[in-house]
Amino acid sequence: MTTNKDFAIQKIEKEFEKLSNLVLRQLQLLHDLLTSDKKEQQDEIFQLLVKNEQKIDKYEVELDDSIIKTIVLYQPMASDLRRLFAIYHMTINLERVGDLVQKITCTYLELKDYGFLEESTQAMLDMLKITSKMVSKSLLSFINRDRDVAARTLLTNTAFDEMNKKLLKKTIKAAGLPKKSQVVLNNLVDMRTMLASIERIGDHATNIAEASIYAISGSNIRHQEPKKE
Repeated sequence: MTTNKDFAIQKIEKEFEKLSNLVLRQLQLLHDLLTSDKKEQQDEIFQLLVKNEQKIDKYEVELDDSIIKTIVLYQPMASDLRRLFAIYHMTINLERVGDLVQKITCTYLELKDYGFLEESTQAMLDMLKITSKMVSKSLLSFINRDRDVAARTLLTNTAFDEMNKKLLKKTIKAAGLPKKSQVVLNNLVDMRTMLASIERIGDHATNIAEASIYAISGSNIRHQEPKKE
Protein backbone atom coordinates (compact mmCIF):
# COMPACT_ATOMS: atom_id res chain seq x y z
CA MET A 1 0.00 0.00 0.00
CA THR A 2 1.36 3.39 -1.02
CA THR A 3 1.28 5.89 1.83
CA ASN A 4 1.20 9.68 1.82
CA LYS A 5 4.88 9.60 2.73
CA ASP A 6 5.63 7.45 -0.32
CA PHE A 7 3.70 9.84 -2.56
CA ALA A 8 5.59 12.82 -1.12
CA ILE A 9 8.98 11.19 -1.69
CA GLN A 10 8.04 10.09 -5.21
CA LYS A 11 7.00 13.64 -6.04
CA ILE A 12 10.33 14.98 -4.77
CA GLU A 13 12.24 12.47 -6.85
CA LYS A 14 10.25 13.39 -9.99
CA GLU A 15 10.91 17.09 -9.44
CA PHE A 16 14.59 16.36 -8.83
CA GLU A 17 14.73 14.43 -12.10
CA LYS A 18 13.25 17.44 -13.93
CA LEU A 19 15.87 19.70 -12.34
CA SER A 20 18.64 17.28 -13.30
CA ASN A 21 17.51 17.12 -16.93
CA LEU A 22 17.26 20.90 -17.09
CA VAL A 23 20.82 21.39 -15.81
CA LEU A 24 22.12 18.80 -18.28
CA ARG A 25 20.26 20.71 -20.98
CA GLN A 26 22.02 23.91 -19.89
CA LEU A 27 25.39 22.22 -20.29
CA GLN A 28 24.43 21.13 -23.81
CA LEU A 29 23.27 24.65 -24.66
CA LEU A 30 26.60 26.02 -23.42
CA HIS A 31 28.36 23.60 -25.75
CA ASP A 32 26.12 24.77 -28.62
CA LEU A 33 26.98 28.38 -27.81
CA LEU A 34 30.73 27.73 -27.86
CA THR A 35 30.50 25.96 -31.21
CA SER A 36 28.17 28.45 -32.92
CA ASP A 37 29.62 31.12 -35.24
CA LYS A 38 26.31 32.88 -35.92
CA LYS A 39 25.37 35.84 -33.77
CA GLU A 40 21.63 35.29 -34.21
CA GLN A 41 21.96 31.71 -33.02
CA GLN A 42 24.14 32.77 -30.08
CA ASP A 43 21.54 35.35 -29.02
CA GLU A 44 18.80 32.72 -29.21
CA ILE A 45 20.82 30.27 -27.11
CA PHE A 46 21.60 32.99 -24.57
CA GLN A 47 17.91 33.84 -24.13
CA LEU A 48 17.09 30.17 -23.61
CA LEU A 49 19.89 29.81 -21.07
CA VAL A 50 18.56 32.77 -19.10
CA LYS A 51 15.00 31.40 -19.18
CA ASN A 52 16.16 27.96 -18.02
CA GLU A 53 18.26 29.47 -15.22
CA GLN A 54 15.13 31.06 -13.80
CA LYS A 55 13.43 27.64 -13.85
CA ILE A 56 16.41 26.08 -12.07
CA ASP A 57 16.19 28.64 -9.27
CA LYS A 58 12.48 27.92 -8.92
CA TYR A 59 13.06 24.16 -8.75
CA GLU A 60 15.65 24.63 -6.01
CA VAL A 61 13.28 26.63 -3.80
CA GLU A 62 10.39 24.20 -4.34
CA LEU A 63 12.51 21.11 -3.66
CA ASP A 64 13.96 22.71 -0.53
CA ASP A 65 10.46 23.36 0.83
CA SER A 66 9.14 19.91 -0.16
CA ILE A 67 12.03 18.06 1.48
CA ILE A 68 11.70 19.97 4.75
CA LYS A 69 7.92 19.47 4.85
CA THR A 70 8.22 15.73 4.10
CA ILE A 71 10.76 15.21 6.88
CA VAL A 72 8.69 17.17 9.40
CA LEU A 73 5.32 15.62 8.49
CA TYR A 74 6.24 11.99 7.89
CA GLN A 75 9.50 11.41 9.82
CA PRO A 76 10.85 8.97 7.18
CA MET A 77 12.99 5.96 8.06
CA ALA A 78 16.78 6.05 7.78
CA SER A 79 17.05 4.88 4.15
CA ASP A 80 14.45 7.38 2.92
CA LEU A 81 15.96 10.09 5.06
CA ARG A 82 19.41 9.50 3.54
CA ARG A 83 17.93 9.75 0.06
CA LEU A 84 16.12 12.98 0.88
CA PHE A 85 19.27 14.53 2.34
CA ALA A 86 21.20 13.40 -0.75
CA ILE A 87 18.62 15.07 -3.02
CA TYR A 88 18.87 18.21 -0.90
CA HIS A 89 22.66 18.38 -1.28
CA MET A 90 22.57 17.50 -4.96
CA THR A 91 19.94 20.17 -5.62
CA ILE A 92 22.24 22.81 -4.13
CA ASN A 93 25.11 21.65 -6.35
CA LEU A 94 22.94 21.51 -9.46
CA GLU A 95 21.76 25.06 -8.86
CA ARG A 96 25.38 26.17 -8.57
CA VAL A 97 26.23 24.37 -11.82
CA GLY A 98 23.45 26.40 -13.41
CA ASP A 99 24.95 29.61 -12.00
CA LEU A 100 28.35 28.69 -13.41
CA VAL A 101 26.91 27.99 -16.86
CA GLN A 102 25.38 31.45 -16.79
CA LYS A 103 28.69 32.98 -15.67
CA ILE A 104 30.62 31.24 -18.45
CA THR A 105 28.03 32.34 -21.00
CA CYS A 106 28.18 36.01 -20.02
CA THR A 107 32.00 36.04 -19.94
CA TYR A 108 32.22 34.33 -23.30
CA LEU A 109 29.89 36.82 -24.96
CA GLU A 110 31.80 39.76 -23.48
CA LEU A 111 35.12 38.69 -24.99
CA LYS A 112 35.98 40.91 -27.93
CA ASP A 113 39.28 39.44 -29.16
CA TYR A 114 37.77 36.66 -31.25
CA GLY A 115 41.11 35.65 -32.73
CA PHE A 116 42.36 34.80 -29.27
CA LEU A 117 39.09 33.12 -28.42
CA GLU A 118 39.35 30.79 -31.39
CA GLU A 119 42.69 29.52 -30.12
CA SER A 120 41.18 28.56 -26.76
CA THR A 121 37.66 27.39 -27.55
CA GLN A 122 38.66 23.80 -28.26
CA ALA A 123 40.36 23.52 -24.88
CA MET A 124 37.18 24.77 -23.21
CA LEU A 125 35.07 22.34 -25.21
CA ASP A 126 37.30 19.42 -24.15
CA MET A 127 36.95 20.39 -20.50
CA LEU A 128 33.21 21.00 -20.80
CA LYS A 129 32.75 17.56 -22.32
CA ILE A 130 34.44 15.94 -19.33
CA THR A 131 32.52 17.93 -16.70
CA SER A 132 29.18 17.39 -18.45
CA LYS A 133 29.84 13.67 -18.49
CA MET A 134 30.76 13.79 -14.80
CA VAL A 135 27.49 15.51 -13.89
CA SER A 136 25.49 13.05 -15.99
CA LYS A 137 27.18 9.98 -14.50
CA SER A 138 26.82 11.28 -10.95
CA LEU A 139 23.09 11.74 -11.44
CA LEU A 140 22.72 8.34 -13.09
CA SER A 141 24.53 6.70 -10.19
CA PHE A 142 21.92 8.15 -7.84
CA ILE A 143 18.92 7.26 -9.99
CA ASN A 144 20.18 3.71 -10.60
CA ARG A 145 21.60 3.31 -7.08
CA ASP A 146 24.98 2.42 -8.61
CA ARG A 147 27.81 3.17 -6.18
CA ASP A 148 30.55 2.11 -8.61
CA VAL A 149 29.61 4.76 -11.17
CA ALA A 150 29.74 7.45 -8.49
CA ALA A 151 33.13 6.22 -7.29
CA ARG A 152 34.58 6.36 -10.82
CA THR A 153 33.32 9.93 -11.15
CA LEU A 154 35.36 10.92 -8.09
CA LEU A 155 38.50 9.54 -9.73
CA THR A 156 37.76 11.48 -12.92
CA ASN A 157 37.73 14.76 -10.99
CA THR A 158 41.28 14.21 -9.73
CA ALA A 159 42.58 13.79 -13.29
CA PHE A 160 40.45 16.70 -14.49
CA ASP A 161 42.10 19.17 -12.10
CA GLU A 162 45.48 18.40 -13.67
CA MET A 163 44.03 18.73 -17.17
CA ASN A 164 42.73 22.20 -16.31
CA LYS A 165 46.19 23.39 -15.27
CA LYS A 166 47.83 22.02 -18.42
CA LEU A 167 45.21 23.52 -20.71
CA LEU A 168 45.55 26.92 -19.11
CA LYS A 169 49.34 26.88 -19.58
CA LYS A 170 48.85 25.85 -23.21
CA THR A 171 46.39 28.71 -23.74
CA ILE A 172 48.79 31.27 -22.28
CA LYS A 173 51.65 29.95 -24.42
CA ALA A 174 49.48 30.05 -27.55
CA ALA A 175 48.61 33.68 -26.81
CA GLY A 176 52.30 34.69 -26.74
CA LEU A 177 51.79 36.80 -23.65
CA PRO A 178 55.14 38.68 -23.68
CA LYS A 179 54.27 40.18 -27.08
CA LYS A 180 50.66 40.97 -26.40
CA SER A 181 49.07 44.18 -25.22
CA GLN A 182 47.02 44.92 -22.11
CA VAL A 183 43.93 43.80 -24.04
CA VAL A 184 45.33 40.28 -24.32
CA LEU A 185 46.08 40.23 -20.61
CA ASN A 186 42.47 41.14 -19.87
CA ASN A 187 41.30 38.37 -22.18
CA LEU A 188 43.52 35.89 -20.36
CA VAL A 189 41.86 36.88 -17.10
CA ASP A 190 38.45 36.32 -18.68
CA MET A 191 39.60 32.99 -20.06
CA ARG A 192 40.82 31.94 -16.62
CA THR A 193 37.41 32.82 -15.23
CA MET A 194 35.69 30.55 -17.72
CA LEU A 195 38.14 27.69 -17.23
CA ALA A 196 37.79 27.96 -13.46
CA SER A 197 34.00 27.95 -13.77
CA ILE A 198 34.08 24.79 -15.89
CA GLU A 199 36.38 23.21 -13.31
CA ARG A 200 33.91 24.12 -10.58
CA ILE A 201 31.21 22.24 -12.50
CA GLY A 202 33.42 19.18 -12.13
CA ASP A 203 33.70 19.84 -8.40
CA HIS A 204 29.92 19.98 -8.09
CA ALA A 205 29.64 16.73 -10.04
CA THR A 206 31.97 15.23 -7.43
CA ASN A 207 29.71 16.50 -4.64
CA ILE A 208 26.71 14.93 -6.37
CA ALA A 209 28.55 11.60 -6.65
CA GLU A 210 29.43 11.73 -2.95
CA ALA A 211 25.79 12.41 -2.06
CA SER A 212 24.76 9.51 -4.29
CA ILE A 213 27.12 7.14 -2.46
CA TYR A 214 25.72 8.37 0.86
CA ALA A 215 22.15 7.68 -0.30
CA ILE A 216 23.02 4.21 -1.60
CA SER A 217 25.25 2.89 1.18
CA GLY A 218 25.12 5.39 4.05
CA SER A 219 28.85 6.04 3.72
CA ASN A 220 29.92 9.66 4.13
CA ILE A 221 33.10 9.96 2.04
CA ARG A 222 33.35 13.74 1.81
CA HIS A 223 36.91 15.12 2.12
CA GLN A 224 38.39 11.66 1.56
CA GLU A 225 40.75 10.70 -1.23
CA PRO A 226 38.97 8.48 -3.81
CA LYS A 227 40.19 4.89 -3.83
CA LYS A 228 41.04 3.17 -7.10
CA GLU A 229 39.21 -0.11 -7.54
